[in-house]
Amino acid sequence: MQPHISAAYQFIDQHIPAGYVELTKKELKKAKILVTDQVIRNVRNQITTSNVDVLNALLKVAKSHQRKKKRLEKQLQE
Repeated sequence: MQPHISAAYQFIDQHIPAGYVELTKKELKKAKILVTDQVIRNVRNQITTSNVDVLNALLKVAKSHQRKKKRLEKQLQE
């Protein structure tokens, strides 16, 4: 596997929230890309890594969740 794809999966593993399938479908719908829940799960679980659109959507969801976690941590410190 290519290093940048491995790095993407490591980031996703650390930051993807529960309920990621529906969030990912919403992200893909914005780009007018329709996929099944199973395709999203297959990409998430590295069964297939060839669907770059789904991988990018998963990254967006993970980054969004990471920002939310950081905001929460910051609020708890105030």
